[in-house]
Amino acid sequence: MSNTISPENSVEHPVPKRERLPSIDILRGFVMAIMALDHVRDYFSIDRGISWMDPEQSRAELMVTRWFAQLCAPAFFLLAGMGVFLSLSGGKSKRTIAGFLIKRGLFLILLDLTLVRIAWDFNFRYDGGLWFIVLTCLGASMIVLAGLIYLPNFWIIVVSLVIIGGCNLLDPRPAVEKAPAELKTAEDPLGDEVKEDLDIPKTDEGWGRFEPLRTLLHSRAGDTLFGIDFYVTYSLFPWLGIMSLGYGIGPVLKMESSRRRRRLFLIGLSFLVTFVVLRYFRLYGDPRPWDPHPENPLTYLAFFRTKKYPTSLQHVLLTLAPLLLALAMLDRIKTPNAIGRWFVQFGRAPLFFYLLHIYVLHALAVLVGWAQGYKPTDMLELYLKLPENFGFGLPGVFLVWLVVLAICFPICLWFDRVKRRSKSVWLSYL
Repeated sequence: MSNTISPENSVEHPVPKRERLPSIDILRGFVMAIMALDHVRDYFSIDRGISWMDPEQSRAELMVTRWFAQLCAPAFFLLAGMGVFLSLSGGKSKRTIAGFLIKRGLFLILLDLTLVRIAWDFNFRYDGGLWFIVLTCLGASMIVLAGLIYLPNFWIIVVSLVIIGGCNLLDPRPAVEKAPAELKTAEDPLGDEVKEDLDIPKTDEGWGRFEPLRTLLHSRAGDTLFGIDFYVTYSLFPWLGIMSLGYGIGPVLKMESSRRRRRLFLIGLSFLVTFVVLRYFRLYGDPRPWDPHPENPLTYLAFFRTKKYPTSLQHVLLTLAPLLLALAMLDRIKTPNAIGRWFVQFGRAPLFFYLLHIYVLHALAVLVGWAQGYKPTDMLELYLKLPENFGFGLPGVFLVWLVVLAICFPICLWFDRVKRRSKSVWLSYL
């Protein structure tokens, strides 16, 4: 999910490499590592059958672990937009960048439907229909951004805020009528229970023959378009808004360092304050308002249980705020320490790491399952279909996570060196 566009991508118009900001690489690498923890949780947690953010089912340590994982996708989209702006400010033409964004977007969509799906399942069965998940949404957002970058920066920010702020106006939605049968009684592959959406009553008649469009824009549902069934988990709104907002506030990254830190801090703080006001007073921005129950202490952690599928305004504010504040704090780092260098390495090859870690953790699941007495064929499935008693408690999940990172680090280091030496355009897509 790299948000950098290297000079090799424009053979006809070579430009000098832009200076990288360590804060961006560190933050991106950190959220990539947290993403890996969440995916290890999916495969190795003995508690994977419950909703970790539900105070009625979960425990405090599970809720906190799951919440940190929800920073990942917003970070990918925000930093991708920032990376596009930095590439433009490095001397590339908008036409060159727009062309790359379109090709990169199509590449991500193809990757999601092929190598990523196989990594999750470890089989070649095709059950019909298309799944729109994170890389597909990222690719589609890049394609749209290829057109938005021609607007003045002020209007890009306006469009971004309108998309993010208005997404919940599309909330009235039929229940998830076409979700795959195996998901209607199990936890969603991306963390929240499908049952929560199945229980939403039908409150309007939809958009008629344009209803598939609303499904793609803001829903978590299945529909049919041009005779092809599809199921959406990452809808285009407001993820497109997050990416374009990252591009829109890109000029902040070109400011002098102290001014840049101050501006990032103020933007992040304003997002956090806005979230608290909307959430506490049960105002606009989330179809699942906070409902405190003093008899259950976990209900106060549920204050941060915002709707991610489809994504709400409050979820965007809650997740972007700490990311922007973290960028402001990390901006003081000029030379990362040993731990920071690990994160930088993951941050410099994010898409490669994304692909690699899924294959590594699923292969480990097969080996651990075999050691626990399960047949390897039992483990060649999406984690929803793994044996019920397979897995570990949270300490075991963290241990497997560290093993996955230790395996992936030297491979990512090797790939980064190969990518820097190579003049291959195709490597730039990874």
